[in-house]
Amino acid sequence: MSQNARTQYVNFLEHLESKLGKIDLKLATDVLYYERNFTDVEPKVELAIHYRQGSNLDKKKFDLESRYLVAREGEHGMKAVGLASLEDLMNLSSDPDVDRITGFATCASY
Repeated sequence: MSQNARTQYVNFLEHLESKLGKIDLKLATDVLYYERNFTDVEPKVELAIHYRQGSNLDKKKFDLESRYLVAREGEHGMKAVGLASLEDLMNLSSDPDVDRITGFATCASY
């Protein structure tokens, strides 16, 4: 790869990461890839949502269950599985109690 292309790629990733805030870069780029290439269904995601200490996880779980299969994980985390777009992840990350969202995306299987 030429140095110019490498520099552009690094700049692109840094810019995207600055826009994503709490969302893992790899998760977001995978979701974007599947949204672009499989336009008839949202990507399937398996999310690890890390909340700030002191968050009411029972309420968070209740709120997430309308859209995802959810299970608590550890003292400050939640696992969520379902279909989600990047916009959905951005909305989820806008919760001030969310510390970080990681996970992975695949082409939807249901």
